[in-house]
Amino acid sequence: MLNQSAIEITILLATYNGAKYVGEQIDSILQQTHTNWRLLIRDDKSTDATPQIIADYQSRYPHKIVVVEDSLSNLGGTLNFGVLLQKAKNAEYIMLCDQDDFWLPDKIEVTLAEMLRLERQYGREFPLLVHTNFHYVNSNLKVIKSREDFQATKIVDLNLCHLLAQNPVYGCTMMINNKLVLTIDGIPAIAENHDYWVAMVASAFGKISYLHKKTILYRQHGANLSGSYSDNSIVNRFRRNIVQGKSLQDARYKVKMAEIFKKKYLSLLSNNQIMVIDDFMDFSKNKHLSSVFKNLANGVRRQTRMQTLLFYVSAYLTNQ
Repeated sequence: MLNQSAIEITILLATYNGAKYVGEQIDSILQQTHTNWRLLIRDDKSTDATPQIIADYQSRYPHKIVVVEDSLSNLGGTLNFGVLLQKAKNAEYIMLCDQDDFWLPDKIEVTLAEMLRLERQYGREFPLLVHTNFHYVNSNLKVIKSREDFQATKIVDLNLCHLLAQNPVYGCTMMINNKLVLTIDGIPAIAENHDYWVAMVASAFGKISYLHKKTILYRQHGANLSGSYSDNSIVNRFRRNIVQGKSLQDARYKVKMAEIFKKKYLSLLSNNQIMVIDDFMDFSKNKHLSSVFKNLANGVRRQTRMQTLLFYVSAYLTNQ
């Protein structure tokens, strides 16, 4: 049996104007109990001190840290990670890393152990993704009490039908194997974000495994798009998602992404998966009440009943 410590993990870090926190993130990687890793960093044309901070770390750890240089323009987070995935397509195992989080010391070790367990069950030539839970923390890495009991997903066995409606797989918590990277074969610009597309591919053609163990400190701050953790009452969720149009835009994204996903992977999708995608797109276009029940029967739902209700109301309102 292969010694786990002998397995090299490739970590992909996409940066942009992250000078305030990126040093702490790299330090947390340097403190991992699993020490056999290499870090690939691509900076997306930062205008702050991020490139200088990265260069300093690379000069100190030249055998561990590789800075990806290219002539591409500012790509945005999704395509930045897409470039990194292409650069690392021969890597055996890949983890994705955000610039403003903090990894707990055993993150690589426990995630890799679950990946190896999956490979023993499904084989190494099967697309696999492992993701974990995390702590919501403030800018000073203090746990946010109102989210202390947060659980990333309430659905144990995530399938494509679930991913059509919502992505509970956070890229900063995931590890993927080489077969999944090759199956992904590039992330399109239409993708809502990189981790969403990766999770959709894994759900359609492989297996997703969730570890409830919290392995990172997921920092919330002013520049962080995921900072809507507070004020989560039903009234405020309705105002935010329906009145302010957040879910309306979200639903449009998902329908378009499903259309592109079908086109890209048509030859790999099963007849049942094609039917589920077609039913999902049909509802968004025709708004028949019967389509709601058909999609629910297909398993297209979010984590909770309230989230599912808000999603279908928003999808109904698209293009009205």
